[in-house]
Amino acid sequence: MSNIHVIHGEVPELIERETEQLTKKYLGNEPKDDFNYVKYNLYETTLNTIIEEAMTLPFFSDKKIVVVQNSYIFTGEKPPKEAQANTDSLLEFIEKYDGASLIIFQAQAAKLDERKKVVKALKKVANIKKIEQMTEQEMQKWIHQYLNQSFKEIKQDALEALIQLTGIQYRMIKQELDKLLLFVGERPTINKDDVQTIVNRSLEQNVFLLTDYIQKGQKAQAISLVKDLIQLKEEPIKLLALITSNYRLYYQSKILNQKGYSGQQIAKTVGVHPYRVKLALNQARKYDLETLLTIMDVCAETDYQLKSSYMDKVLILELFIMKL
Repeated sequence: MSNIHVIHGEVPELIERETEQLTKKYLGNEPKDDFNYVKYNLYETTLNTIIEEAMTLPFFSDKKIVVVQNSYIFTGEKPPKEAQANTDSLLEFIEKYDGASLIIFQAQAAKLDERKKVVKALKKVANIKKIEQMTEQEMQKWIHQYLNQSFKEIKQDALEALIQLTGIQYRMIKQELDKLLLFVGERPTINKDDVQTIVNRSLEQNVFLLTDYIQKGQKAQAISLVKDLIQLKEEPIKLLALITSNYRLYYQSKILNQKGYSGQQIAKTVGVHPYRVKLALNQARKYDLETLLTIMDVCAETDYQLKSSYMDKVLILELFIMKL
């Protein structure tokens, strides 16, 4: 294998973390600096510039790393016209490169486009690694490790509350952990009260709570939550789309669960995180399939109203909730 690496996945922060680990392993005891580490964005830089950089010997260092962000050429993404690239030179570079410099292409995509010649060439010579989203268990382990760096720990009920509020989103969890560290100060342990005081509920989790209110017949709480989200500048059409997505997931999860699929298999089949499936299965048990289909029909009708009616959009969304 050559020194060409491709790191791809759906979570930019995890791609960046993997890149840092690869960088440290390559550099060893040598510190990273402007002489041995160069980063480009393929949206803003031509392939020829990147290839020329990769072929240039390092200055004042024995090693060199070239990182290329947004490597859309390996995915099915359609970039802006000004960013489109001729890949012939890159294809030749991939096939012939035998240099000592480390070349890392980062691509924010769940999979590479294997129909492309450059991807076929990569598979023959490069090191390709897909970065999966963390499972709930992996996220809990990482949270403990992150807090341990600051000599802090978190109680189990607080940990579960944190994940419930953030919806297992890496970026949001890291952001909320930093807020919690500031909040607790010198105190060594984060408890559930700290989490409930400081941590913001993600939009996804707010919508899940909204559908939970609807299922329980708590229409006043549901409408109140909608108004809060509107105050936070969320658009009614976007909120309805997320609500519809939740009910669709309930329906899909229920059908696949009845066919004997595990939570992991359902997640892979419908293309969502296993944690979302876990929540969806809990909710789906409270509905029969016919009711879920009826709700999705009402969602479709409301979507049409939001896009075509002159009525107030917030009012349309409130009436939609009252119908369910």
